[in-house]
Amino acid sequence: MARRNTLILILITAIFALTVWVCFPLRSSVELTYQGTFPDGTSTEQKVLLVDEAVATMHERIEQQGIKNYDVEKLDGYYIHVSLSDYTDVDRARQLIGDVTNFKLAESSNSGEKFGRNLQLGLDLAGGVKLVYQVTFTDDITDQQAIMDRTILTIEKRIDRFGVTEPVIQQLGADLIMVQLPGFTDIESAKSLVEQAGYLEFREVEKDITGTLIYLKNYLATDVNSFFLSTETANRIVVNMDGTDANYGSLVCAISYDGTNLVFTDVNGNPVDKETLTDYGDMPAWIVARGNDGTALTGSLLSDAQTNISSSTSKPEVDIQWNDEGAVIFDQIAARLYNPAGEGGTYSLEYVLGIFLDNNLISAPQLLVAEYGGKGVISGGFTLAEAQELTNLLKSGSLPTPLNDPIEEGITSASLGAEFIDMSWKAGLIGLGLVMLFMTIYYRLPGFISSLALLFYGTLTLAVCKLWPVTLSLGSIGGIIVSMGIAVDANVLIFERMKEEFRAGRTLGAAIEAGFHRAWSAIWDSNMTTFIACIILYWLGSTAMHNAAVMGFAVTLFIGAIVSMFTAVLVTRTLLRSLNGTRLANISWLYTGTGGKKQ
Repeated sequence: MARRNTLILILITAIFALTVWVCFPLRSSVELTYQGTFPDGTSTEQKVLLVDEAVATMHERIEQQGIKNYDVEKLDGYYIHVSLSDYTDVDRARQLIGDVTNFKLAESSNSGEKFGRNLQLGLDLAGGVKLVYQVTFTDDITDQQAIMDRTILTIEKRIDRFGVTEPVIQQLGADLIMVQLPGFTDIESAKSLVEQAGYLEFREVEKDITGTLIYLKNYLATDVNSFFLSTETANRIVVNMDGTDANYGSLVCAISYDGTNLVFTDVNGNPVDKETLTDYGDMPAWIVARGNDGTALTGSLLSDAQTNISSSTSKPEVDIQWNDEGAVIFDQIAARLYNPAGEGGTYSLEYVLGIFLDNNLISAPQLLVAEYGGKGVISGGFTLAEAQELTNLLKSGSLPTPLNDPIEEGITSASLGAEFIDMSWKAGLIGLGLVMLFMTIYYRLPGFISSLALLFYGTLTLAVCKLWPVTLSLGSIGGIIVSMGIAVDANVLIFERMKEEFRAGRTLGAAIEAGFHRAWSAIWDSNMTTFIACIILYWLGSTAMHNAAVMGFAVTLFIGAIVSMFTAVLVTRTLLRSLNGTRLANISWLYTGTGGKKQ
């Protein structure tokens, strides 16, 4: 028994040392995230080259300052992350990097010595960007709340994929959505993150009733005042398909019918003079691809997309998978558009299904078979970076309705900020000290041991929050404080049971075992109810309320409750057992003021 207790004590000491190292590292660092801002029409290959050039520039500037402990890493979506060890001054680090062509600072953080690495701060502590969007509903939408719910979930999924910590995404009124992104310092970067994976849809080239492909020049003819395919009433899209043009895939114009005449509009919805479009006359007109029942094929019907290397060609490709509804619609479209010559056939727009993101063509693959069974492969000379970019765009999800520019945007300053963090740190130490003092005075030696276990609890909880990582906001801090009370409450239950055993004349060892045994059922029941409450709170915060503060409170309370059980049952018990058989075990007043046998 004594040997086992010694081994457990060594393990606890090792864990405590590790948590102290995680919470209070000897080194600090500055983290900077830059976002690519490329001119319109920049191709994917050009973007990749510009990213590589920016990375090389950053490396050169950092090494010129003699800095050895740093890291420059490329991230998905043309982001670059820079980590400078032994730095605490964000402004100095920004000046060191300087201006980088086609890149701007999107996010910065300082993992100083007090909190160590990877501790994330929420919007109320670190500040960030606030955006408010107004959702526009078309006349055919009957359940507007369902559209709002889907839009919120899609934005959440998109932001989570890019690793933004504890965003606030809430519905305001009937048609407004508020998005708050902690840590962001640039509004345009935040807007790009929310809006970059917009409305994803699939289109085919329009054909008239004879099966002839329709081009923009057909609509520019003076005697044409209506759509060639009258059964399709939605707008037509014309994009730049000149492979030598840097603006390949970008919208040239949209064509709609107002009941009397055709209306040509630009990317901003402004009317366009037909005379200015003649240079694009050979570009095809794209219509929405629909199933047999008229349902449009959109990104909301995609269930997954993955980048792979083809086993036959050894070239990158994108594997896609549809949900049940999308599989049926996709096969119906494939049966109508597929190239009967298969892979050996000549590429023709007649057999193409275009993939469009916010009215811009991102890929135009041929359909080679009549039935795909819910799965497909997009191939065609991709670089690995291009295939990964297409995968990310497909996986981002389609908004059920396009988002317009935000009606409100601005930088939300940290409502509490550095001053609050310092005050909270001091208040936490004072509060912890008072609790330890009370426990030591009231319960004497067991109270002092529980105070040591409480220190272990604090460092272990903070270490878990760092390694998860959990974003600390007011809600999260509240959860930690409440869980600290739970940890003290467990010790109170144990010590009161121990005092009863001492009054009955039990020895120290017997009192420890009986006290823990009798208190365990109450500790277990109280923590189980806490776990259930945390699960319910997290579910409400992530679904019905869409409130990150509630989710943060639930997460930290759950973590704290688990750690409190560990510290109360294992740490405190092990430390008390280590006293058995020592001289301290015979000093009765160290354990209770009521006397009793203490051998």
